[in-house]
Amino acid sequence: MTEPSTDASTTDAVEVAVAVPATPELAWDAVVALPDVRAWLEPAHVESRADGTIAVATGGEDAVRVVAREPGHRLVTEADVVVAGEHAVLTTTWTVAPHGAGTTAVRVATTGLGAAAAREPGTALRERAATALSALAVHLRHFGDRVGTGAAVHAWGPSRGRSADSGHERAHARFLSQVGVLVPRQPVTAFRGVPPFAGTCLERRAGHHHSAALLLLDAPAPGVATLATTGTDPVHEVRAVLYGDTAAEVAERFAAQWSAWLANP
Repeated sequence: MTEPSTDASTTDAVEVAVAVPATPELAWDAVVALPDVRAWLEPAHVESRADGTIAVATGGEDAVRVVAREPGHRLVTEADVVVAGEHAVLTTTWTVAPHGAGTTAVRVATTGLGAAAAREPGTALRERAATALSALAVHLRHFGDRVGTGAAVHAWGPSRGRSADSGHERAHARFLSQVGVLVPRQPVTAFRGVPPFAGTCLERRAGHHHSAALLLLDAPAPGVATLATTGTDPVHEVRAVLYGDTAAEVAERFAAQWSAWLANP
C-alpha cells in the first residue's frame, strides 16, 4: 500500500491520494460501498448536552448530496457545512484511475473551504481524508471482492480522563493505551473491561486535529477497524466493517458495546 499523499498546490482545495492494491473496478466498488471510507469526510458536529455529556451528529440523510457520477471513475458530492461561523458548501470529488503494477490511484479532493483550507479546518479535513484512504487500502488488500458485503460499526464518545491540560495528542495516546493498542505492527488483544476484540495494529497516524489507529481484526469477526480521536476538545470515534455470515449480528452487538464504553468518561 502506498502511503496517502497530500497535494497543497491550490489554497482552496484539500487533496489526498493513495495507490491501492486493486483493479479500478474493485477500487470504485469499494469507494461507493464501504460505509467507513466516505463517512470520514461527511459533515459532523459536536454538541454538549445539558448533563455534561457530548454527542456527535453526522446530519440527516440529506447531509451529503451526490451531484455527479461517472461509474467506475468519478463521484462528486456536496454538503452544507459551517466553517468559521460562515455557511459553506463543500464539494468532494473522488476519482479512480489505473496506476500501474496492479494498483489503482484513488484521489479525493474537497473544495469550498476558501482560505480555511490552509488553516485548521483544512488540516483536519486532510487528516481525516488520509484515514479514509488508508482504511480503503486495507479493505482492498485483505478482503478484495468482499468489500461492500460487510456490516458497519460506528460509535462516538468524549475523551476519558478529560482535564484542563488535555490536548488532542495526549487524549489519543491515552485512548489507545486504555483499550490495549500500544505498538504498531503488533498483535492486539483488548484490555479487560473494553469491548472484546483481537487482531493486529497495522499503523498509527498522528495528526494535529485527527489521529487514528488502523486495525486488522480477527475477532469479534474478520474486518477492519479505525480508532480515532478528533478535535482540540477531543472526541473518540470507532468505525469498523466486519465480514462473515454473522457479521450483521456481531456488528450490532459490537457497536452497542463501544457506545456504552465511550459514554462513560
